[in-house]
Amino acid sequence: MNLPDDWTTDSRPVNGVDLQYYRTGEGPSLVMAHGFYANGRCWEPLVADLADEYDIVTYDARGHGRSEAPESGYGIEDRVANLVGLVEALSLDDPILLGHSMGGSTAAWTAATHPDLPRAIALEDPAGMYGPPDMGPDERAETVRENVREWSNSTLEELERDHPNCDPGLARRLAVANTECRPQIAEIPREGYPRLERAFADITCPTLVLKADADTETRAEDLDIAENLSDGRLVHIPDAGHCIFRERYDPAYAELRAFLHRLS
Repeated sequence: MNLPDDWTTDSRPVNGVDLQYYRTGEGPSLVMAHGFYANGRCWEPLVADLADEYDIVTYDARGHGRSEAPESGYGIEDRVANLVGLVEALSLDDPILLGHSMGGSTAAWTAATHPDLPRAIALEDPAGMYGPPDMGPDERAETVRENVREWSNSTLEELERDHPNCDPGLARRLAVANTECRPQIAEIPREGYPRLERAFADITCPTLVLKADADTETRAEDLDIAENLSDGRLVHIPDAGHCIFRERYDPAYAELRAFLHRLS
């Protein structure tokens, strides 16, 4: 699938794996870390709306997109090392980190373990808020492998129908992202996502957490977890599910822009 005309792409060797990245825009650095099953090209239209003011770098996590897929190295320490390594390889100064789901967990733990690296972080429904799911690690891994096998035998048109509420361009990008997932990514859910409240306690930079809509009890739990942030704000986006920017773009974008404006 072709890139937008104003995007460039290249790869960098980071911690023993070639990571593909994409870049556009001018201004302060903003690095975007995608969610599980996605890739760095799935951040449209958010990239387009921010590129006039930010130097935006998105990248394909290992095992996703056009990055390499080694047999090991899918734990949170590895994902953090990849993000930190890419920032250093590109000589990005004081970047803002934005992550969704898996990428949100990566951004949060990067800020917690490398407090001098990010200027600020924004997390879109980050993985790891509530601890491990009911499904065991082996079953989680096998489900991922089954999905990857199914997608490898499907046409893009068939996979696009799995995203009926997306505009056609995004549906195609998500379909392509599915086909580019390698079975090695099954190690990510097997490893699991460590509880974010532990990371939040060590994050010192300004933090925005955008959360899916939820019942009163879950909202209260989310807010309790966010109290561990020294300079943070958690916002539930009404009627949003896990993919907040895909489902409720305008209110999520308004919250993000207000957060970014505060940093300027």
